[in-house]
Amino acid sequence: MAEELALEKITPPKELTERDKDTIFKHFFCRLAEYRNTCELYASLESSMGMSSDENLRRLLNKELNVWAQSLLEKAWIVCYDHEKEKCPALDEYADTSTRTLPSLPPQQDLAKVLNTILFLMITISKSYSARTRAFMSTFGPLDEQAIVTTLKNPERAIEQAQKQTDEAKDDHAQRGKTMRAIGVGLGAVAGGVLVGVTGGLAAPLVGAGVATVLGWLGVGGSILGLLASGLASSSVVCAALFGYYGATSSANMVEKHTRELRDLAIVPVKKEKHDETLGVRLCVSGWLSSPEDVTAPWTVFGGDDTFALQWEIEALEELSNALSTLLKTQVMHILKAEILRRTILATLMSSLAPLAWLKIGQIIDNPWMNAKALAAKAGAILGDLLAKRVFGTRPVTLTGYSLGSLVIFEALQHLASLPPSETTHLIQDVFLFGTPAPTDPDVWASIRRLVAGRIVNGYASDDYILAVLSRVSNASWEVAGLHPVNVKGVENVLCECVTGHIMWRGMIGKCLEVCGAPGIVKSEVEVQMKEVAVPMEKEIEMSEEVEQKSKEGASNSGGR
Repeated sequence: MAEELALEKITPPKELTERDKDTIFKHFFCRLAEYRNTCELYASLESSMGMSSDENLRRLLNKELNVWAQSLLEKAWIVCYDHEKEKCPALDEYADTSTRTLPSLPPQQDLAKVLNTILFLMITISKSYSARTRAFMSTFGPLDEQAIVTTLKNPERAIEQAQKQTDEAKDDHAQRGKTMRAIGVGLGAVAGGVLVGVTGGLAAPLVGAGVATVLGWLGVGGSILGLLASGLASSSVVCAALFGYYGATSSANMVEKHTRELRDLAIVPVKKEKHDETLGVRLCVSGWLSSPEDVTAPWTVFGGDDTFALQWEIEALEELSNALSTLLKTQVMHILKAEILRRTILATLMSSLAPLAWLKIGQIIDNPWMNAKALAAKAGAILGDLLAKRVFGTRPVTLTGYSLGSLVIFEALQHLASLPPSETTHLIQDVFLFGTPAPTDPDVWASIRRLVAGRIVNGYASDDYILAVLSRVSNASWEVAGLHPVNVKGVENVLCECVTGHIMWRGMIGKCLEVCGAPGIVKSEVEVQMKEVAVPMEKEIEMSEEVEQKSKEGASNSGGR
């Protein structure tokens, strides 16, 4: 049923009055001005912290933002007014951002169709979907991206289904003649039954009369009809750009060319079943692996957007997992946890540990951790390059990871932040990082904040004694994002109290994402993850503590004889 109504969902409802459309545009204008100003604020914060080169980046970013925002506003102007002779107002830094005195927006179902139409025009005209567009519009009102995908993937079927629906309600021949006389095609002309003048000969022709008639029945006329018809006619070109020109094979080849410094790197789908691509894509990165299945297993909590996982250095991450498990069971770690539970200040406790204790910890963890951390930096640089080259097409990308997986993402974002804004401004939508073994350096985080269109979430656990040990072993620093808030405007810091130790990120990642309000979380999958992964982990930790306690009691009794 959704496919039958797809075309209707991307056209403004006939029931909307001129007043309703005027209200929508005014709200859209104010909210877009506010979003654009916020993005500029993040860029100015980075500039105030850094060197003169950052000021140049800020100017370039502002230019990109202004061009994008004005283009999006013009699509809203066409949809809401369709004034061919009047000019869309300019969206400058002095634009009003207050909506307090504006009338209330129309009902959600009507607003959604208007927003879908704006989005369809923006995507089909630009042949891309900016992360800025998605970040802004998803906060403004409901979007039906699936209807847009369905229409773009098979425009002929969408038109046929819509025409069938209208044929059932109206007399076909009489209404078609009347409608064609009443509307203007706008940018294209119907000649010989084929829409011409709108695609440059790049797309397979559609039956122009059918397009115009169906859109006319849906209440669309004037220049908006021409733009919608153009988008439908050029859908194959749009899809090639959105989802990647050469598909999965090209992506695999692109990844292979970047693996000279790593033995193992691949992008794999989280779920094997095939389905239509979505307008957004999500890439997830695990931090260590109990088995190769853990490349994808933590991320089955996601639904919605196409979800992929970055497979990197499986052997090194399995060695790290074994080392973490061994470290967890040492007497030193049991002492640490006991002290933490007594509310001892972590940094004070760590600095007071005897050198022999540090030596024992270092023998267990030093090589696996340092090796995996170095590989994470290399994997991050490669990932940044792949993202810059649009390995997923011209779609918004959301990045999610925990532990060293977050470090991979962090390194990738730093690489992207060093590139010209024209290459990266519209790429990354949201970022969710948990237990990240990276510094809280404001300069670095400000550059990442400037890059990301939507949310940056830093999930941390203040009692993560294992991460504290690992940080001390690697660089003697306590100020890592996985342990502390990041003091940069626009970075959301979320204390994940359910994570009582570093290895718990694997079993609690779904719950933490749910707490953070990450989109696309499937609650039933989160419950399964907690039951099958988190609970057994907790029991294993408790058993190791019981064994350690009995061992200590036995030693004490033996010494007392």
